[in-house]
Amino acid sequence: MPRQARLDIPNVIYHVFAKSKDQKNLFDCQEDYLHFISLLKELVTEKQIRCYAWSLTPEHFYLIIYLQKAILKSTMRKLLTAYVAGYNQRHKSNDGKLFHGRYQSIICEKAPYLMSLICSTHLRPIEKGVCHRINDLNNYPWSGHLSLLNTSNPIYVIDEKGAHEAILQFSDTDIVSAKSFYLQKLETMYASKDYDYDGGGWMRSTGCNRKDIWNTTDEEIAQYDPRILGSPEFVKHVLDTASHLKNQTSSENISIHHLIDTVSKYYRISTDRLFQKCQKKDVSQARCVICHIEIDHLKRTGVLVGKMMKIQPFSAIRCAQRGKKIYDSDPSLQKLIGFPILA
Repeated sequence: MPRQARLDIPNVIYHVFAKSKDQKNLFDCQEDYLHFISLLKELVTEKQIRCYAWSLTPEHFYLIIYLQKAILKSTMRKLLTAYVAGYNQRHKSNDGKLFHGRYQSIICEKAPYLMSLICSTHLRPIEKGVCHRINDLNNYPWSGHLSLLNTSNPIYVIDEKGAHEAILQFSDTDIVSAKSFYLQKLETMYASKDYDYDGGGWMRSTGCNRKDIWNTTDEEIAQYDPRILGSPEFVKHVLDTASHLKNQTSSENISIHHLIDTVSKYYRISTDRLFQKCQKKDVSQARCVICHIEIDHLKRTGVLVGKMMKIQPFSAIRCAQRGKKIYDSDPSLQKLIGFPILA
């Protein structure tokens, strides 16, 4: 059965997680952890993201983030591409593949799931055997647990505002009560081993188990979606929003040939020069702008754009990152092509 397309909409909470390839480590040393944290900090500031919870273990990372305007696909691509490049440089590795497949992303309804998601994320070091008891988390710097208790070294604080909003989910009366309730819920979930939120769909959204399926109709199950953790009403809202955005993007779609012709004329170069080994400024800028529009606006993959532009997929992604800066700083080019600036 083919996997469903990833949902990517603004103004929702995402549970994002990934693991390493072939049981290798994502994080081999302190520099690896600090590099990932530094990159995530930059994205939180740059793209106005709220990070409610996070956890890094040698083979995995887990994030609970809220994206108000940013696009998840471009956000994660920037984070993971930069991290893999830094990892390979630090460890003198020529293997470009560090992650096992693509990262997973689940859209989550705020109530009643956010508190449980925060706790389950901070319990991951125990689940993965890095820590053994709740108290061990107080000495584990690679999660947001200490940030919520406001006892973390500033070096390890990814999003101070996000941590403050996260702890207030447990009590909006005062911080002391919120911290106390957070620790109680952490203990309860740890004792019950009930912190499996690696997905959505009917079973996780309702808290049911496989035995309950005999008392549930197909119509009831069909109201849920494995990409979404939430009620049927929330699922419908998310799918309707995603469909609307897809149709909106389709109406703005332009062919690659038209885009190449338009950008080439703007930079006063022949289209043939875009596909030649040429590092002149005008050719390079045109190539980057095309990759940015194709990847970031039209949602085409780096593999596909790389083939169209006759460059490697990794090069197409790097070009798109450069192209965004070029496009965002050129009002005349924006007016010509017609796509808005992305957050």
